[in-house]
Amino acid sequence: MTQATTSPATAGEGGSAERPADLVVALSALVTHLKRRSGDPDTSARAFLLGHVDRLAPVRATDLADATALDLSTISRHLRGLEDAGLLTRSPDPDDRRASLLTVTDEGRVFLADAVRARTALLASATAGWPADDVSTLSALMTRLAHDLETL
Repeated sequence: MTQATTSPATAGEGGSAERPADLVVALSALVTHLKRRSGDPDTSARAFLLGHVDRLAPVRATDLADATALDLSTISRHLRGLEDAGLLTRSPDPDDRRASLLTVTDEGRVFLADAVRARTALLASATAGWPADDVSTLSALMTRLAHDLETL
């Protein structure tokens, strides 16, 4: 396991300057390890988009792009693949006939549940030796950080 270290740029600048830099290093390492261990990048991308569609459904592609901070052209390409795979459907938007509303199919929900199970198993394995209180604290702090970032 790699350990985050303080970079020379932040060393000795005081506690408040070091903590955000250390957090950036730790979060970057976490994302890198999760991506590396997740297997197929297409599966991760599909699960990412399907999860957002499932939470926001019915949703327009433009609103999905905003929610995921991805370019609409990138979203559109992935959505075609998800639709071709039978994981989501498009239906006409009753408020704007030029737009479509996206929803996850039953097959898409199975795919999403499988992806969540795999990620859960990965994290459970990584934290198997941790005290339960540490896992609970990490979960609470990550939830708090996500909320605070959302409200900025």
